[in-house]
Amino acid sequence: MLRPNFTDHILRIECTPEDDVIAEDRSRRNFLKQIMVAGAGLASAAVPQTVRAATTKGPHDFVIVEGHRDMWEISGRTRLAGAGQHLPITNYLAPRLIEGGVSVCIAPAGGGDSIEERDGTEDLLDGNLRVLDEYLTDIEQSKGKASVLRTKSDIPNGPSVGKVQFFFDMEGGGGIQTNLPEPVFPAERSLALLRQFFRLGVRGLQLTHNGRNQLGDGRGIDKMGSRLTPFGVAVVQEMNRLGMMVGVSHLSANGVFHAAEISKTPIVSTHQNLERFVKSRPLVEIMDEEAKAIAHTGGIVGIRYIVDVTPYSMLADEVEYLCKLVGPEHIGVGWLGHDKENPNNREVEGHLSRTYSGVEAQTIYQHYDGFIKLLSERGLTDEQIGMILGGNYLRIWRQILPDA
Repeated sequence: MLRPNFTDHILRIECTPEDDVIAEDRSRRNFLKQIMVAGAGLASAAVPQTVRAATTKGPHDFVIVEGHRDMWEISGRTRLAGAGQHLPITNYLAPRLIEGGVSVCIAPAGGGDSIEERDGTEDLLDGNLRVLDEYLTDIEQSKGKASVLRTKSDIPNGPSVGKVQFFFDMEGGGGIQTNLPEPVFPAERSLALLRQFFRLGVRGLQLTHNGRNQLGDGRGIDKMGSRLTPFGVAVVQEMNRLGMMVGVSHLSANGVFHAAEISKTPIVSTHQNLERFVKSRPLVEIMDEEAKAIAHTGGIVGIRYIVDVTPYSMLADEVEYLCKLVGPEHIGVGWLGHDKENPNNREVEGHLSRTYSGVEAQTIYQHYDGFIKLLSERGLTDEQIGMILGGNYLRIWRQILPDA
């Protein structure tokens, strides 16, 4: 498969007719011209410009993969009194995900670079391991309602009934680096912590959060930033070997381009909108060129709801645009918002600071049901909606995950 070449802050357009027939490793580094003009080809399955009646299908008719659920509710409930609150997945989250039709939830259960992803623990590795233990311990108590998706054999073949799976991700690679300014272990030891997280069930790693770590630059440092470090390159290569999903959400633009250039497997942005639709501070959204680079690896761009910023109608606009830009086979849904039992970060029903309305007053089922109908009214077929809701992740996991 041809891949893009991006160097430093310059987008190189250097393809020649001869480049199309040279070896795979060379073609990856000379592909940008095709990325810049391939929108029409990628959008071969783009949605028609017509409005039609909404589908009769609902959340339980699709395999839904929720692309990114932060641990806010888990953090909030474990700080409340009562033993039941200390098993938030078993007693609260899993039942609601099941009722909402979610088959797989991608969760930063391996922690991350932000202190919120480590549940308030300052030390990177210690915090990541404590969060991972929190998820594993809770899921072990769920009596089959929840499980961890680790291998190809775990991938659902259809909508799940009465159970939900968790795909463990890490939101930033700071926890696998050393405490020294640069990793100094021999090559065979420098990736030991990555392998340990893999052995514990983690199957995805987002290379950075908004800050800088020893893998690369986060978007909060500099939108364009630098390419991945040598350690970052080694991490991507080892993830490819192990069978892990390479995540580029929050990574600087040149880091995204570099990851797309070197990864042998699809890269994904689980929860980022396009810059042309949303501009936050820091600017964490991605450019069209990044979306194309991700798509050309076979990857996914996952849209996300932001309260008071992205109404569902805007998200539907974004999906329509992405269908034309990269095709529905490269779109995912990261997050459709807090629900009425967890309407805001750590706040949960029965312990609310105010009354909520709109999306935050609805159930998870209502979120997906409404969004499915909205996409259908925009002209997407049930097959295309199924890709976007979860089918695209299943495709990638069938490609990359270990067999057993």
